Amino acid sequence: MELIYQITNELWKRILDWMKEEKNQERFLWACFGISLLPILVLSFFNHPVMDDFNYGILTHRAFVENKGLGCIIPVLKAAVQRSVNLWHGWQGTFTFAVIGALRPSIFTEKLTFTHTFILLGLFIGGFVYFSKIVLHRILGLSKHVAMIIAVLVMTLCIQYVPVGLEAFYWWIGSIGYTGMFGVMLVLFAMLFLCKYEKRITAKRMAAMTAMAFLLSGGMYPILLLTAVLLVLNLLDVLIGKQYEKSMKIQITVMNVIFFAGFILNVAAPGNSRRQSNFEPRTPVEAVYKSYTKSLEYLFECTNVVIALVMIGLFVYMLYKLKDTKFSFRCPLMFTLVSYSMVVVMWVPAIYAVRFISGGRYYNILYYGVIMFYTANVIYYAGWLRRKYEKCEEQIQKLVRDLAPLILGVLAVFCVILGFLKINIVRDLEEITSATALKSMVYGEAQVYHREIKEREAMYNDPSLREVVVEEVTYRPELLYFGTLTPDPDESRNQAMCDYYDKDYMVKLVPEEEETGEDSAGEAEDSSEEAELE
Repeated sequence: MELIYQITNELWKRILDWMKEEKNQERFLWACFGISLLPILVLSFFNHPVMDDFNYGILTHRAFVENKGLGCIIPVLKAAVQRSVNLWHGWQGTFTFAVIGALRPSIFTEKLTFTHTFILLGLFIGGFVYFSKIVLHRILGLSKHVAMIIAVLVMTLCIQYVPVGLEAFYWWIGSIGYTGMFGVMLVLFAMLFLCKYEKRITAKRMAAMTAMAFLLSGGMYPILLLTAVLLVLNLLDVLIGKQYEKSMKIQITVMNVIFFAGFILNVAAPGNSRRQSNFEPRTPVEAVYKSYTKSLEYLFECTNVVIALVMIGLFVYMLYKLKDTKFSFRCPLMFTLVSYSMVVVMWVPAIYAVRFISGGRYYNILYYGVIMFYTANVIYYAGWLRRKYEKCEEQIQKLVRDLAPLILGVLAVFCVILGFLKINIVRDLEEITSATALKSMVYGEAQVYHREIKEREAMYNDPSLREVVVEEVTYRPELLYFGTLTPDPDESRNQAMCDYYDKDYMVKLVPEEEETGEDSAGEAEDSSEEAELE
């Protein structure tokens, strides 16, 4: 027994010594983060196209089928552009999103559907990492390791507690325009901040920022509006600021002109008028007011005890780590107002146009915004307190240092009590994306779903079979199932799949006891989109 104690004690000491270095702390968190992603990535191999994946891919899939080999590249790209043109005229002005949506990897073969999750996570993680590296390391002055530690913590909260995981990392059409483009937006913002910090824009960086700005100008409206607001504020600051050279003023102006050309092309689309005719919009002033009130409600609604505990820990951590930075952290209340307003901006398009937030994919990016708002303010207020402490007299600083162990002890006890009172292991585990993915695989739901959909796809891809009738799947995995065929052969989803697979008739049989209310509101949402526009 004593030998076991000595070995354990020695091992624990070595672990603590190893964890004292920032680079090892970063390595440990990256390892934990990678392990946490494994169930999400493994589940992607059971994923299949659903809903508007077929709508958006009709023309590109047809172009691929009709043109074999490398000769299909140009026809497929032309088909994606044509799909965008059709949507622009008849449904929605998001022209770059339509092109990307039509070019989903699985139009070539359903076997590539797993790549959707890898691409979406790659865009999201890449955006967060780059943003943290630029803002926290290059501009704020924290070490690279601390910047990455913060990035991993924030990404973990965003991914594991995302409101609707299916529409974040599995459903291509529901994910790429929101979660995917959110990552691209973070890269653009980071580059803009870096250019202002360095007071210059290189040719490569100018090309990259302009391309991303144009990409976002044809994207979904919450990200579009937030990008527009930040670009305008950045343009005004650069034009007014005497510290910026004339060449930089011209570059920023050119980038804004290109972005707002795409912006106008997006919002002025005839299809927007058609879609808007189904709703009664609010006035702009009312939309802004309602966005502030509704976003405040959502702020408390989406915040759980795990998020609160992580933010408390991050605040204490930053009080220590910000000692070597030179940033002033002035006007914290103004920072809170401005940073929160950036979150509110993403609410305005939906509140203005349709009076409510529609779709889990929309709530996903609003949630990302909330987590980033919390993180930014935790760091900013920690820095502000740190600067106040540094300006105090030596006697007061000594008193604070003497009281620090007591304060930290009380805070630790508070966190432990809060955790015991508020954390429900069973319920809270079900909210975690990785746990949901793991549960689907452990219970066998994902495997059965995958097998049944593959059997369907064999029928879909059989050219000799003109009429397809299928039964409902046995299981509906939460992160994978979003509906495909319906019992009504004339329903737009069925018609879109008929066009996609070149069939005369496709329908799903439903037992009589399940016919009433079979289609949920979530499945029906946006499902009527433009099948007739091809």
